[in-house]
Amino acid sequence: MILPVRSRASGPFAGFPIGILALETRHHLVAGNVQHAGSFAFPVFYGIVRDVSGPALMRGDPDAAEPIVRGAMALEAAGVEAIVGACGSFANYQLEVASAVDVPVFMSILLEVPLLLRALPAARQLGIIFASTGTFTDRVRRQCGIEDSDRIVAIGADAVSAFQPILAQEGKLDDASLRAGLVDLVAATLRAHPAIGAWLLQCSDLPPYAAAIQRATGRPVFDMVTLIRHVHDVVRRVPFID
Repeated sequence: MILPVRSRASGPFAGFPIGILALETRHHLVAGNVQHAGSFAFPVFYGIVRDVSGPALMRGDPDAAEPIVRGAMALEAAGVEAIVGACGSFANYQLEVASAVDVPVFMSILLEVPLLLRALPAARQLGIIFASTGTFTDRVRRQCGIEDSDRIVAIGADAVSAFQPILAQEGKLDDASLRAGLVDLVAATLRAHPAIGAWLLQCSDLPPYAAAIQRATGRPVFDMVTLIRHVHDVVRRVPFID
């Protein structure tokens, strides 16, 4: 039996365990994408930050902090039990958002990097697939508590031509070509860095291709969908004994 959880909401709806902050994007969304509600077997509530562009988010524009914090506070007011980000570059604002609300905040899968570096043997590396490696800045490292980058192999999905419609927010997404391009990218990366022991997908557009990446490389793959499922399970525990 699943016990009811007291809602924090004071508005006309309730019962959403996870609130997802997202930008007002225009590209085609497929199941597995964080912004596709079908990626989850539980209800999620989306809060759209309308005053921040994708490039501004990716470069960590200080002016984006205020509307992002406002969006997180609106999600909290709606009654969510935890807040997550729908883009890996929300990492730029982890500390600001966590300080502004009273629910747990997971703005980016990059929060898992310190955990995974300790989980892997010391001789192993962590491969991280970013939308663009240029987003892996000192600010992001500070926000996510990443103190050691020596064992990180960073690659960019922007090296795959089929990923460009996502970055440009225009054109048609060729799902099969993107999957094939990403598989080729990780396979080549693993040949160059055979010590990679796991992958982490920084970009939340990439989880639809996690299974293909795992099949091609034989390595565990962590992404924002798996983190959101984990967060859901800890805020909505099911009793082992009735």
